[in-house]
Amino acid sequence: MAENTSDDATAIGLELNGFLDVSVVGAAIYGIAVLLCIVATFWVAGRGRIRFEPRKFVYSVTLFILLGATGEAFLNSMWDIVFGWPLWEYRLYPAHGGDISLFFPMIWGIFGTYSYLRDQVVGGMHLGGGPLSMVVIGAEAILLELSVNMPYGAIFGDYILSYTPANLGPFSHYSWLQFIPFYAAIAVATLKLTEVQEIAQYRHMRATLLLYVIGTLSFGTL
Repeated sequence: MAENTSDDATAIGLELNGFLDVSVVGAAIYGIAVLLCIVATFWVAGRGRIRFEPRKFVYSVTLFILLGATGEAFLNSMWDIVFGWPLWEYRLYPAHGGDISLFFPMIWGIFGTYSYLRDQVVGGMHLGGGPLSMVVIGAEAILLELSVNMPYGAIFGDYILSYTPANLGPFSHYSWLQFIPFYAAIAVATLKLTEVQEIAQYRHMRATLLLYVIGTLSFGTL
């Protein structure tokens, strides 16, 4: 049976002392600022040569949001049922027993936007690259999560979510190593489903997204 390896945040030197209270407006502004930083970073990295495809962007980011939130709700609730403790607990407007946040469109929208821009600037993740490409993408996701969660903690004095497994040393409550396969699975699913829509020239995009939303609602994520 898996063991709960959580440590108290203050025990590993992560006592948080923010200077702003958490609010809907504050969290929204923070999310927008993060998105602008990501766009600016890729704009500079790509020397301004980012090919923006509105339908592909909307489709892939929406998929990331729906698959990410549904995956979180399923994985965390199943883990809790089997092992008796959750893998994480959302602190930012939690829902679904802390498995997800009401801000999940912003949270997973950040990851989806990063993935889309990465594909435009440095090339997408090709499955032909094998497990190594998935590990690289997952490792990038951990760095992105740390770059989002740590400044949030410094500003608001709390976590967006707090992870239970302590396998990243002093960064354990901000992210976890198991995020690599979890994020990679979502990235692969989004990539393959987007490829299908590209072949169909996005003729059924709205109907397909509606189907995914209905599936998410049926699962009870929202």
